[in-house]
Amino acid sequence: MVLVLIGIILSVAVIGNGNRQADQLKEDVRRLLQIIKLAQEEAIINHKEIAIKFGPHHYELQLFNADNKTWMEISNATLFRRRELDEDYEVRLLQDGISVSLEEEDDGRVMLFSSGEMTPFELEISLPDTEIKYRMKGSMVGELDVEDMHAYGAVINNEGS
Repeated sequence: MVLVLIGIILSVAVIGNGNRQADQLKEDVRRLLQIIKLAQEEAIINHKEIAIKFGPHHYELQLFNADNKTWMEISNATLFRRRELDEDYEVRLLQDGISVSLEEEDDGRVMLFSSGEMTPFELEISLPDTEIKYRMKGSMVGELDVEDMHAYGAVINNEGS
């Protein structure tokens, strides 16, 4: 009887933790979508070239410094600060249909141009060993779309744009 009760308690704890991770992932994807939209507006309004630099478990916004031709982290704006992602997430970035290394310093960058255009990309963020996966797409003309948002049976298509 004691073993059955312990098994039930552990099952409830595991399911509860899975729900929290799924909810957190969904919130992280929604936040990223909004940050990209704001960064696009910032690039257009201020005639600046901005990039989103993705790493294995983080992303940050960078501003192109035309004087010395380098990308610099935007650190003076709270909204555009570096964001850490849960270490359990699997993050995959594709550009031109090719998987991009998120480990390399000069790779993993999506450009947001002052013209409103952007580097076309697909970003996939998922929880391993689950069906929970989010795919964000950015087109060359600056349109954003989040599709295949599967979370416990719910499907949300065409978030954004």
